[in-house]
Amino acid sequence: MTDFDHEAIEQHNVTAQDIDNARRYVALLQGTDSQTYADIAGGCYYGSSALLHEVIELRILLKRDRWLLFRSHQRVTRFLHDNEDAHVEALKVEYPYLQRAITEESDEKIELGDLMVANTSRQDYERLVESDLQLPIFPPTRLGVRCAIDLLDRLKECDCSRREA
Repeated sequence: MTDFDHEAIEQHNVTAQDIDNARRYVALLQGTDSQTYADIAGGCYYGSSALLHEVIELRILLKRDRWLLFRSHQRVTRFLHDNEDAHVEALKVEYPYLQRAITEESDEKIELGDLMVANTSRQDYERLVESDLQLPIFPPTRLGVRCAIDLLDRLKECDCSRREA
């Protein structure tokens, strides 16, 4: 747990069990060689955002099927597809967190729309826009998306430990 952003972990009451479950969930859905698994393993801010996404999504799904982590890849995939709202709730936590982390680390403000297009699918962007998120999401711009890509790359290289000191 020391590899992640302590504020984010505390704010969302993430436990060691949540982290273990998230890793198992990502391994089951995407494999241990997936980018998401690597992002979580990398920790720090970007890994914290990926972890928060998976923890929030999985908490919702486990309330609906407590044996989910013992199901087959196909059943879990189908269950997630049938419970898309869990993914949207996770996006609603992940992207405002990423936006705050970027602002704190770089002193640069990035719009949620630009950040989402730079970091995820257009479908996820549209899901978040259609959600009840209480933050403004402006349409992305080409320049904003390029800036978001650069800021995300810099965030991925940040050292969380220097913030904790």
